[in-house]
Amino acid sequence: MKIWTLLFALLFLCSCEGKKSLLDLNLYHFLYRESAPVAVELYDSATVLKLVPASWNLKNYAISTMAELVYAPVAGDSLHIRILEFKTEMSALAFYLNSGLVQERLPVIDGDSREIAMRSGPRLFVFRYGLLRNHERGELEHYVQNFPDYRAGLPPEFLSLPIADRLPGEASIQMKNFLGIESNFPMLVQGFRGNDVYWNAARSWESVSEEDWKNWTFNLQKKTADIFWNADTLFFNAGIESRGAAMRLSDGRLVCLWGALDSKNLLERFRKIAESVYNSPE
Repeated sequence: MKIWTLLFALLFLCSCEGKKSLLDLNLYHFLYRESAPVAVELYDSATVLKLVPASWNLKNYAISTMAELVYAPVAGDSLHIRILEFKTEMSALAFYLNSGLVQERLPVIDGDSREIAMRSGPRLFVFRYGLLRNHERGELEHYVQNFPDYRAGLPPEFLSLPIADRLPGEASIQMKNFLGIESNFPMLVQGFRGNDVYWNAARSWESVSEEDWKNWTFNLQKKTADIFWNADTLFFNAGIESRGAAMRLSDGRLVCLWGALDSKNLLERFRKIAESVYNSPE
């Protein structure tokens, strides 16, 4: 019994450790090139909104905390790191995908500095350094990986959408307005292309209540007259020569597909997407 008690205690402590926020961490303990930061500043959400440009619209993405760190790994060299911590991973991912303000693949040149970003779970790391300085991507990734709750790349929720015919860079999150209709649930959207035909598939981040689903479908029906139900599936006009289909699965997750597809292709692709999401654990 003592062994099992200790094991459960360790598991509990590990799970708590992974959920620590920036306010719980001693940021001087996070080294870069074996050096501690020379300066650290922490800001709560209210202060963040005053410090960052209004164009960032952080209030729409549930910002929680921000940290500013400065490292001086060698004389005359400095690395500035801004860490934005959001209340949920979904909010961090939405800002990362939708804002157009951060870039992961190639550094953005801003004056005499370069800027590159990396996301991990609910945090976004923005690295800024001089044009004449070199900071290897592997070094920056290692720095990010040292923080609790590390999770990079698209989350499993996105990966539950079909892989075939995906368009690179065409992932986004529609947070409070899905297909032009006000919604109380965020939708993960992925663009596809096959045989010179474009379409989009989407799923809800989590389960959606039946009331929210009914409200959305009711408002959609007010927007377009070309709409009909077939059992539990809603078919609708999604624009000029564009058709759509949507359904609330038995577990509450929503799936939707729309694009310039004929009725047969729309139904075939929609069935595959609904099945893929339904069979996914997330």
